[in-house]
Amino acid sequence: MKKRTMALVLAGLMIMACTAGCDKKKSSTTIVDSETKHTEAPVVTLAPGEKFKANKGENFTYEKAGLDINFVEMAMTSDEPDNKGRYSYAFVFKAKNNSDEIRTITMLDDFEVSVDGVEYKSDIFSAFSAAHGASAYPDYTRYDTEMNPGDEFTGFVPFCIDTNEWEKMTVTYKPDSKHSNDSIVYTVDKGEVLDKSKK
Repeated sequence: MKKRTMALVLAGLMIMACTAGCDKKKSSTTIVDSETKHTEAPVVTLAPGEKFKANKGENFTYEKAGLDINFVEMAMTSDEPDNKGRYSYAFVFKAKNNSDEIRTITMLDDFEVSVDGVEYKSDIFSAFSAAHGASAYPDYTRYDTEMNPGDEFTGFVPFCIDTNEWEKMTVTYKPDSKHSNDSIVYTVDKGEVLDKSKK
């Protein structure tokens, strides 16, 4: 009888231990899941921004970020199309950081191009246009950098479009694209474009 009672007590203790262990597993899983949820970055939607118009070759002060910006020039960098039938161009921008914070310029995020009303966005950048841009502007790097307060930076933005016959191009620049949808809009006539395709 004692053996039987002892066996029952041991069985009960094992069941209790298993139950406690299982509960711990469930509890720890819940904590991990909870921590994971807290570490996810929130999705930030930027409010619609202001549109400013500016002229190529003139300084424009974007006061909200303390930046002086100048769209210096634009050039055709290849009159031969790539394997997708796209022609290469590049424009040169200069910026000065007059603020007391670091300012980031990101070529891929900051620019959009419209040609005779047709919009080009992220599909305007290619290795082909980057190579021709670097050849046309060997003294500059691409317009990607972090500027400390007081820094100045000049760089080129290579891009490609599927036509070499156009009249007006609109370049839209978002100078603080991580924090604002504000944009500076430039209009370029075909006659203003330099030919650097033969270099």
